[in-house]
Amino acid sequence: MQNDKRALKLYLIIVLVASIVIETIWIAYGEKAAQAGISSLLMFVPFIAALVVGRKYYKKQRSLGFLRFKPVFVIVAILLPFIYFGLSYGTYWLSSKGSYVGNLNALIEYAATYSQNVSGKTAIIISLIITLPVTLITALGEEAGWRGLMYPVMQRLWSWKKAIMISGGVWAVWHLPLVISGVYLPGTAMVYTIPALILEVFALTVIITWLRVKSNSVWPAIVFHAAHNYFDQIIFQSLTSNANSTYFVGEKGIISIAITAIIAVLILVFDRAVFSKTPTCPTSNQI
Repeated sequence: MQNDKRALKLYLIIVLVASIVIETIWIAYGEKAAQAGISSLLMFVPFIAALVVGRKYYKKQRSLGFLRFKPVFVIVAILLPFIYFGLSYGTYWLSSKGSYVGNLNALIEYAATYSQNVSGKTAIIISLIITLPVTLITALGEEAGWRGLMYPVMQRLWSWKKAIMISGGVWAVWHLPLVISGVYLPGTAMVYTIPALILEVFALTVIITWLRVKSNSVWPAIVFHAAHNYFDQIIFQSLTSNANSTYFVGEKGIISIAITAIIAVLILVFDRAVFSKTPTCPTSNQI
Protein backbone atom coordinates (compact mmCIF):
# COMPACT_ATOMS: atom_id res chain seq x y z
CA MET A 1 0.00 0.00 0.00
CA GLN A 2 2.74 2.47 0.96
CA ASN A 3 4.66 1.45 -2.13
CA ASP A 4 1.63 2.32 -4.30
CA LYS A 5 1.18 5.67 -2.55
CA ARG A 6 4.80 6.65 -3.13
CA ALA A 7 4.63 5.44 -6.74
CA LEU A 8 1.46 7.41 -7.48
CA LYS A 9 2.85 10.55 -5.85
CA LEU A 10 6.04 10.40 -7.91
CA TYR A 11 4.09 9.64 -11.08
CA LEU A 12 1.84 12.68 -10.64
CA ILE A 13 4.80 14.94 -9.80
CA ILE A 14 6.70 13.90 -12.94
CA VAL A 15 3.60 14.36 -15.11
CA LEU A 16 2.87 17.76 -13.53
CA VAL A 17 6.39 19.18 -13.84
CA ALA A 18 7.07 17.86 -17.35
CA SER A 19 3.63 18.91 -18.61
CA ILE A 20 4.00 22.44 -17.21
CA VAL A 21 7.28 22.89 -19.07
CA ILE A 22 6.00 21.49 -22.37
CA GLU A 23 2.63 23.22 -22.24
CA THR A 24 4.32 26.54 -21.40
CA ILE A 25 6.49 26.19 -24.51
CA TRP A 26 3.45 25.28 -26.61
CA ILE A 27 1.44 28.26 -25.32
CA ALA A 28 4.38 30.65 -25.77
CA TYR A 29 5.26 29.62 -29.33
CA GLY A 30 1.84 28.50 -30.56
CA GLU A 31 1.72 27.15 -34.10
CA LYS A 32 5.51 27.00 -34.40
CA ALA A 33 5.66 24.65 -31.42
CA ALA A 34 2.80 22.58 -32.79
CA GLN A 35 4.55 22.16 -36.14
CA ALA A 36 7.71 21.12 -34.31
CA GLY A 37 5.82 18.22 -32.70
CA ILE A 38 5.28 19.59 -29.21
CA SER A 39 1.86 17.92 -28.97
CA SER A 40 3.35 14.46 -29.56
CA LEU A 41 6.00 15.14 -26.93
CA LEU A 42 3.33 16.14 -24.43
CA MET A 43 1.31 13.00 -25.11
CA PHE A 44 4.33 10.86 -24.21
CA VAL A 45 4.76 12.45 -20.78
CA PRO A 46 2.40 9.92 -19.06
CA PHE A 47 4.30 7.00 -20.64
CA ILE A 48 7.72 8.35 -19.67
CA ALA A 49 6.52 9.01 -16.12
CA ALA A 50 5.14 5.48 -15.92
CA LEU A 51 8.46 4.00 -17.09
CA VAL A 52 10.39 5.95 -14.44
CA VAL A 53 7.97 5.02 -11.66
CA GLY A 54 7.76 1.40 -12.77
CA ARG A 55 11.54 1.06 -12.73
CA LYS A 56 11.80 2.59 -9.28
CA TYR A 57 8.85 1.03 -7.44
CA TYR A 58 7.79 -2.10 -9.29
CA LYS A 59 10.55 -4.65 -9.59
CA LYS A 60 8.25 -7.11 -11.33
CA GLN A 61 6.49 -4.56 -13.49
CA ARG A 62 4.53 -6.29 -16.27
CA SER A 63 4.97 -3.89 -19.15
CA LEU A 64 2.36 -1.37 -18.00
CA GLY A 65 -0.53 -3.54 -19.10
CA PHE A 66 0.91 -4.62 -22.45
CA LEU A 67 -0.65 -8.06 -22.04
CA ARG A 68 -2.44 -10.47 -24.33
CA PHE A 69 -6.16 -9.93 -24.85
CA LYS A 70 -9.06 -11.27 -26.88
CA PRO A 71 -9.18 -9.73 -30.40
CA VAL A 72 -12.84 -8.85 -29.95
CA PHE A 73 -11.79 -5.95 -27.73
CA VAL A 74 -9.99 -4.28 -30.65
CA ILE A 75 -13.22 -4.46 -32.64
CA VAL A 76 -15.16 -2.94 -29.74
CA ALA A 77 -12.49 -0.25 -29.25
CA ILE A 78 -12.84 0.79 -32.90
CA LEU A 79 -16.62 0.50 -33.13
CA LEU A 80 -17.49 2.61 -30.08
CA PRO A 81 -15.89 5.88 -31.31
CA PHE A 82 -17.26 5.23 -34.79
CA ILE A 83 -20.75 4.83 -33.31
CA TYR A 84 -20.84 7.96 -31.16
CA PHE A 85 -19.12 10.15 -33.75
CA GLY A 86 -21.06 8.61 -36.64
CA LEU A 87 -24.38 9.20 -34.91
CA SER A 88 -23.54 12.70 -33.71
CA TYR A 89 -22.03 13.97 -36.96
CA GLY A 90 -24.78 12.26 -38.96
CA THR A 91 -27.42 13.99 -36.84
CA TYR A 92 -25.67 17.33 -37.32
CA TRP A 93 -25.34 16.92 -41.09
CA LEU A 94 -29.05 16.15 -41.37
CA SER A 95 -30.09 19.08 -39.20
CA SER A 96 -27.65 21.72 -40.47
CA LYS A 97 -27.93 22.44 -44.18
CA GLY A 98 -24.63 22.59 -46.04
CA SER A 99 -22.59 21.18 -43.14
CA TYR A 100 -21.73 17.95 -44.96
CA VAL A 101 -18.82 18.47 -47.36
CA GLY A 102 -19.00 15.04 -48.97
CA ASN A 103 -15.28 14.55 -49.51
CA LEU A 104 -11.97 14.46 -47.66
CA ASN A 105 -10.30 17.27 -49.60
CA ALA A 106 -9.41 19.00 -46.34
CA LEU A 107 -6.69 16.37 -45.99
CA ILE A 108 -4.89 17.57 -49.14
CA GLU A 109 -3.31 20.48 -47.28
CA TYR A 110 -1.97 18.07 -44.65
CA ALA A 111 -0.41 15.81 -47.28
CA ALA A 112 1.12 18.85 -49.00
CA THR A 113 3.47 19.25 -46.05
CA TYR A 114 5.10 15.98 -47.16
CA SER A 115 4.99 16.46 -50.93
CA GLN A 116 3.99 19.32 -53.21
CA ASN A 117 3.70 17.15 -56.32
CA VAL A 118 0.80 14.78 -55.64
CA SER A 119 -2.75 14.64 -56.94
CA GLY A 120 -5.74 15.33 -54.71
CA LYS A 121 -6.74 11.68 -54.37
CA THR A 122 -3.17 10.61 -53.71
CA ALA A 123 -2.81 13.33 -51.09
CA ILE A 124 -5.90 12.07 -49.29
CA ILE A 125 -4.61 8.50 -49.28
CA ILE A 126 -1.21 9.65 -48.03
CA SER A 127 -2.87 11.61 -45.22
CA LEU A 128 -5.02 8.67 -44.15
CA ILE A 129 -2.05 6.30 -44.16
CA ILE A 130 0.33 8.62 -42.33
CA THR A 131 -2.06 9.77 -39.64
CA LEU A 132 -3.21 6.27 -38.63
CA PRO A 133 0.11 5.07 -37.14
CA VAL A 134 0.74 8.55 -35.71
CA THR A 135 -2.54 8.49 -33.77
CA LEU A 136 -1.75 4.98 -32.50
CA ILE A 137 1.72 5.98 -31.31
CA THR A 138 0.57 9.15 -29.56
CA ALA A 139 -2.38 7.31 -27.98
CA LEU A 140 0.10 4.76 -26.62
CA GLY A 141 2.04 7.63 -25.05
CA GLU A 142 -0.99 8.66 -23.00
CA GLU A 143 -2.66 5.33 -22.26
CA ALA A 144 0.47 3.50 -21.09
CA GLY A 145 0.55 6.09 -18.32
CA TRP A 146 -3.09 6.89 -17.58
CA ARG A 147 -4.52 3.37 -17.81
CA GLY A 148 -1.31 1.33 -17.84
CA LEU A 149 -0.04 2.49 -14.46
CA MET A 150 -2.07 5.32 -12.92
CA TYR A 151 -5.54 3.80 -12.89
CA PRO A 152 -4.53 0.32 -11.62
CA VAL A 153 -2.56 1.91 -8.77
CA MET A 154 -5.45 4.22 -7.91
CA GLN A 155 -7.89 1.32 -7.91
CA ARG A 156 -5.71 -0.62 -5.48
CA LEU A 157 -5.53 2.39 -3.19
CA TRP A 158 -9.20 3.36 -3.38
CA SER A 159 -12.53 2.06 -4.69
CA TRP A 160 -13.06 1.85 -8.46
CA LYS A 161 -15.53 4.74 -8.28
CA LYS A 162 -12.99 7.03 -6.64
CA ALA A 163 -10.26 5.82 -9.00
CA ILE A 164 -12.37 6.66 -12.06
CA MET A 165 -13.30 10.08 -10.70
CA ILE A 166 -9.73 11.04 -9.77
CA SER A 167 -8.09 9.58 -12.88
CA GLY A 168 -10.67 11.39 -15.02
CA GLY A 169 -10.02 14.57 -13.07
CA VAL A 170 -6.27 14.29 -13.65
CA TRP A 171 -6.83 13.70 -17.36
CA ALA A 172 -9.17 16.73 -17.60
CA VAL A 173 -6.88 19.09 -15.65
CA TRP A 174 -3.95 17.99 -17.83
CA HIS A 175 -5.79 19.47 -20.85
CA LEU A 176 -7.06 22.65 -19.23
CA PRO A 177 -4.03 25.00 -19.61
CA LEU A 178 -4.00 24.41 -23.35
CA VAL A 179 -7.76 24.85 -23.58
CA ILE A 180 -7.78 28.07 -21.54
CA SER A 181 -4.90 29.50 -23.58
CA GLY A 182 -6.75 28.73 -26.81
CA VAL A 183 -4.11 26.54 -28.45
CA TYR A 184 -6.26 23.41 -28.02
CA LEU A 185 -9.95 23.07 -28.95
CA PRO A 186 -10.42 26.71 -30.03
CA GLY A 187 -13.52 28.11 -31.66
CA THR A 188 -16.03 28.19 -28.79
CA ALA A 189 -16.62 30.46 -25.80
CA MET A 190 -14.54 29.43 -22.79
CA VAL A 191 -17.62 29.38 -20.56
CA TYR A 192 -18.87 26.55 -22.77
CA THR A 193 -15.57 24.85 -23.66
CA ILE A 194 -14.35 24.02 -20.15
CA PRO A 195 -17.50 22.26 -18.83
CA ALA A 196 -17.96 20.53 -22.21
CA LEU A 197 -14.41 19.20 -22.10
CA ILE A 198 -14.80 17.99 -18.52
CA LEU A 199 -18.05 16.15 -19.34
CA GLU A 200 -16.46 14.52 -22.39
CA VAL A 201 -13.33 13.46 -20.49
CA PHE A 202 -15.30 11.81 -17.69
CA ALA A 203 -17.55 9.96 -20.16
CA LEU A 204 -14.50 8.76 -22.06
CA THR A 205 -12.79 7.77 -18.80
CA VAL A 206 -15.63 5.39 -17.98
CA ILE A 207 -15.58 3.78 -21.43
CA ILE A 208 -11.82 3.49 -21.73
CA THR A 209 -11.40 2.20 -18.17
CA TRP A 210 -14.08 -0.40 -18.87
CA LEU A 211 -12.10 -1.59 -21.90
CA ARG A 212 -8.88 -1.62 -19.86
CA VAL A 213 -10.32 -3.66 -17.00
CA LYS A 214 -12.52 -5.98 -19.05
CA SER A 215 -9.70 -6.92 -21.43
CA ASN A 216 -7.05 -6.87 -18.68
CA SER A 217 -4.77 -5.15 -21.19
CA VAL A 218 -3.88 -1.58 -22.06
CA TRP A 219 -3.87 -2.29 -25.82
CA PRO A 220 -7.66 -1.92 -26.31
CA ALA A 221 -7.46 1.40 -24.43
CA ILE A 222 -4.74 2.55 -26.83
CA VAL A 223 -6.76 1.48 -29.88
CA PHE A 224 -9.87 3.20 -28.52
CA HIS A 225 -8.00 6.45 -27.86
CA ALA A 226 -6.43 6.34 -31.33
CA ALA A 227 -9.76 5.54 -33.03
CA HIS A 228 -11.43 8.39 -31.13
CA ASN A 229 -8.84 10.90 -32.39
CA TYR A 230 -8.70 9.45 -35.90
CA PHE A 231 -12.43 9.36 -36.58
CA ASP A 232 -13.03 12.83 -35.16
CA GLN A 233 -9.98 14.85 -36.20
CA ILE A 234 -9.08 13.11 -39.46
CA ILE A 235 -12.34 11.78 -40.92
CA PHE A 236 -15.49 13.47 -39.60
CA GLN A 237 -14.07 16.97 -39.13
CA SER A 238 -12.78 16.86 -42.70
CA LEU A 239 -16.28 16.00 -43.91
CA THR A 240 -17.87 18.87 -42.00
CA SER A 241 -18.03 22.55 -42.89
CA ASN A 242 -19.75 24.98 -40.56
CA ALA A 243 -18.37 27.73 -38.32
CA ASN A 244 -20.57 26.63 -35.41
CA SER A 245 -20.06 22.87 -35.77
CA THR A 246 -17.69 22.68 -32.79
CA TYR A 247 -20.59 23.52 -30.47
CA PHE A 248 -22.47 20.45 -31.68
CA VAL A 249 -20.01 17.77 -32.79
CA GLY A 250 -16.49 16.66 -31.95
CA GLU A 251 -14.73 16.51 -28.60
CA LYS A 252 -16.63 19.49 -27.21
CA GLY A 253 -19.78 19.20 -29.31
CA ILE A 254 -22.94 18.76 -27.27
CA ILE A 255 -24.40 16.05 -29.52
CA SER A 256 -21.19 13.99 -29.46
CA ILE A 257 -20.84 14.42 -25.70
CA ALA A 258 -24.46 13.38 -25.10
CA ILE A 259 -24.13 10.17 -27.11
CA THR A 260 -20.76 9.35 -25.53
CA ALA A 261 -22.26 9.93 -22.07
CA ILE A 262 -25.18 7.62 -22.89
CA ILE A 263 -22.74 4.84 -23.79
CA ALA A 264 -20.84 5.44 -20.54
CA VAL A 265 -24.06 5.28 -18.51
CA LEU A 266 -25.13 2.06 -20.25
CA ILE A 267 -21.80 0.49 -19.33
CA LEU A 268 -22.20 1.56 -15.70
CA VAL A 269 -25.76 0.22 -15.58
CA PHE A 270 -25.30 -3.12 -17.34
CA ASP A 271 -21.66 -4.04 -16.71
CA ARG A 272 -20.57 -2.18 -13.59
CA ALA A 273 -19.41 -5.43 -11.95
CA VAL A 274 -16.40 -5.39 -14.29
CA PHE A 275 -14.99 -2.34 -12.50
CA SER A 276 -14.58 -4.28 -9.26
CA LYS A 277 -11.79 -6.30 -10.90
CA THR A 278 -8.27 -4.99 -10.46
CA PRO A 279 -6.14 -4.97 -13.63
CA THR A 280 -3.23 -7.39 -13.47
CA CYS A 281 -0.52 -4.74 -13.51
CA PRO A 282 1.47 -2.98 -12.30
CA THR A 283 2.47 -5.61 -9.73
CA SER A 284 2.25 -4.64 -6.11
CA ASN A 285 5.49 -6.43 -5.17
CA GLN A 286 7.75 -4.06 -3.29
CA ILE A 287 11.42 -3.67 -4.03
